[in-house]
Amino acid sequence: MNASNERAVPVRAHRSANILVRAALAALCVAAFAPPLAAQGLVRPLPPGVSPQPPPPPIQVCFLLADTDGIELRRQPANGCDRRVSPGATYEIAAALAGLDASVVRNSGRVSGGERLDQALAYSSSGYFRDLDREMGSARMGEYLSRFNYGNADTRSGGEYWNGGSLQISPNEQMRFLQRLFDNQLPVSRQAVAGVRESLQPQGFIVASRGRVIARSGSMSGGEPPMVKTGEVDTGAESVRWQVGTLTRGSRTFIYVSCVTGPLGLAQNAAAIVADHELRNAGVQ
Repeated sequence: MNASNERAVPVRAHRSANILVRAALAALCVAAFAPPLAAQGLVRPLPPGVSPQPPPPPIQVCFLLADTDGIELRRQPANGCDRRVSPGATYEIAAALAGLDASVVRNSGRVSGGERLDQALAYSSSGYFRDLDREMGSARMGEYLSRFNYGNADTRSGGEYWNGGSLQISPNEQMRFLQRLFDNQLPVSRQAVAGVRESLQPQGFIVASRGRVIARSGSMSGGEPPMVKTGEVDTGAESVRWQVGTLTRGSRTFIYVSCVTGPLGLAQNAAAIVADHELRNAGVQ
C-alpha cells in the first residue's frame, strides 16, 4: 500500500463515521417532529383501509474499548450496549473454543477432515461451523456457551442459530467473553485457548468475514498485527454489523467491540468504520 493510500483511509473512515452519526440524528429528528407535522396537515393521511408501514429500525451504535487488565478506556455511548442481537460470524470464536476443548476439532484444526480452523475463522466458513455443530450437537454447544456466559446461549432454533437464529449476545457480553478469553479465565483447557488465539492470527494478512482483506501485517502503525473478527447479519427488518478484535501497542493489549444495527441495507463495514474512528480518537491506532 503506498503512502497516499494510507493517508486517504482515515479521511474516508472519518467521513463515513460522520455519515453514520448524521443518519442517526436524522432518524431522531423524524421521530421527534412527525407528530407536529401531522397536526399541521403537512403529512398526508393514509387512504382508508391502508395500514401504515412500520418505521425502519433506527441506527444504533455501541463501541467498547478496554485493556486485558480489565480497565475500560472507552464506551460510546455511555449507555445502550446491553441490547442482545445476533452474533453472526463473531460466534465462531466461541464455537472454535468449544470444539477444541471437546476434541471435536482435531489437533490439525480440522473437523472430520476438510478446512483447517485458521482458514475457517479467517473466511467465516459456514460449512465448517455447521459441521462442527453437527459433530458436537447443538445442545452440547449450548452447554459450552452457558459456561462461557455467551449471551443467551440459546441454540434451540437449529440451523445457523448464530446467523439470525435464537442465539443472541450484547456488546457488553461480547467484551466480557473476550476479556475472559485473553485472560485465560474461561472454563476450558489452556490448549484450547492457545489454539483459538493462534488461529485468529492468519499469516501475512488479516481477513474479515467472507474473506475481505481489511489490513495487511505491518500496515498498522507500530505494535503487532491486530486480531480481527467481523460479522454481518440481516434478520427480519434489521441489519447487524460487528467487529471485535485486539490491538497490541508496546506491552499493552487492547480489546474492542464495535456493533452497529439499523435498517436493511446498512453498510457491511459499518462496525469497522466506527471501530477505526473510535480507536483513532482513543489514540491506540
